[in-house]
Amino acid sequence: MSYSRTSKVAKNTVMLYIRMAFTMLVSLYTSRVVLNTLGVVDYGINNVVGGTVTFLTFLVFSMNTATQRFLNVAMGKNDEEEVRHVFSISVTIHFIILVLVLIIGEIVGLWLLYNKLVIPADRMTAAFWLFQFTMVSTCTTIMSIPYNAEVIAHEKMGIYAWLSILDVVLKLIVVYLLVISPVDKLITFGFLTMCTFILNRTLYTIYCKRNFKECRYSIHFPRKLFKEMVVFASWDLFGVFAWACATQGATILLNMFFGPTVNAARGIAGTVLGAVKGFSGNFTTALNPAITKAYAAKDFSYMNKLMYSGSKLVFILLFTIMLPLFIKCHYVLELWLKIVPEYSVSFIRILLVQTLIVTMWTPVFISGIATGKLKTFGVITSSLNILQIVVCYIILKLGVQPVETILSLALWEIIAYSIQFFTLKKLIEFHFCQYALKVLFRAFIVVIVVGIPAVYFGNYLSDTFLHLMYTCLVACSLSLLFSFFILLDKSEKAFVMAKILKKHSYEGNKEN
Repeated sequence: MSYSRTSKVAKNTVMLYIRMAFTMLVSLYTSRVVLNTLGVVDYGINNVVGGTVTFLTFLVFSMNTATQRFLNVAMGKNDEEEVRHVFSISVTIHFIILVLVLIIGEIVGLWLLYNKLVIPADRMTAAFWLFQFTMVSTCTTIMSIPYNAEVIAHEKMGIYAWLSILDVVLKLIVVYLLVISPVDKLITFGFLTMCTFILNRTLYTIYCKRNFKECRYSIHFPRKLFKEMVVFASWDLFGVFAWACATQGATILLNMFFGPTVNAARGIAGTVLGAVKGFSGNFTTALNPAITKAYAAKDFSYMNKLMYSGSKLVFILLFTIMLPLFIKCHYVLELWLKIVPEYSVSFIRILLVQTLIVTMWTPVFISGIATGKLKTFGVITSSLNILQIVVCYIILKLGVQPVETILSLALWEIIAYSIQFFTLKKLIEFHFCQYALKVLFRAFIVVIVVGIPAVYFGNYLSDTFLHLMYTCLVACSLSLLFSFFILLDKSEKAFVMAKILKKHSYEGNKEN
């Protein structure tokens, strides 16, 4: 049974990686064209305006987590009536959030735009319209969250992958229209992006209504369940608000102190990190419902298995991709972009290391969220994130330069995640020493054995395409090889070998 469920997670992960392979390539291409078409300043304006809207919509993220969690738990209990109630409650709450976001955005958001953000005077009108289009996109996303959660909870990763591929096809169309448009490029980009959001989210809604019988809104639902979801989200709310302060708040502060050029560099770094994190994000997306359902079914043994194995696989996926990119970052950016914003290389390298460290702990955090007991965890997480933006402001006021600022924020986030990590021991059956020995220590050995020598020798290779391919081949091969022998335990090695042998056997029979 455990093998079957693990195979389902693996199948869902494969579907998501098909999606990711296509979306990543298109996203990298569209980012290049958008940067070259808009220019560094307008690209930076797009980054900071988008960050401002995201900062104002922190309510959405807390409810997103609550919706996904309660749907997964209800499905784990095979309670169809509760699933219907969770969906209806989620739609109701998200509509309330939409109204609040509109009010906050049009008041606070516009005040920030005109009074605090550093935007050239001749681009203020374009920035205003970009803000409005982004608000519409955000409102569309808010109302589609319950439907997106349904797709993930049902583990329909195939349709999730296909709709994501459609999304990137639409982005290609946006890029083409942006290049040929005679109208202001920044305004055009905002309008076309809004249209893609509306179309994509509408398709999610149609699919869910046709395929999931619980996706029928009803105003009649248990008040007790409504209260439980609101309470759960409220404990997460402070944490999400603090996260918005730490991430998007930093974007706004960097704009206030250094202008849109640094925002452009951070935007490029964010695009690269988004592509890289997609490798682990797809896996954790497939892992999330499996862990939550295991908790709901009180199958703690299987939940712990997913937690340990998930952390290892996240590390392997990220480290394998990050290592060659870290070594040849400057050359990759030169190949990718015609215009390489200042600070981009340094930002990317710092954030790659930070991401590798904190992302491999994601399966553990998913297990903690599955319990629904977020009071202590939420308070600690929120406090640390609020302190992060305070630290960022103090550092900038002291005259610290952009690279050192990003480095300081990365170190702070690693420390914050470490503290949060220890608080999970009270929520789940989690033995830190055992986890450190089986996962963290082994991952550290892989980094020492493979990472440090690869970076050292990679610096002696010239910036040519042949050397880039050589670096990718050697670094990725060594990462996978040493991770297999050092990081995985016997059962995990057996599972991997069984999959490989099964595929080999299938291909052999096909040839015969």
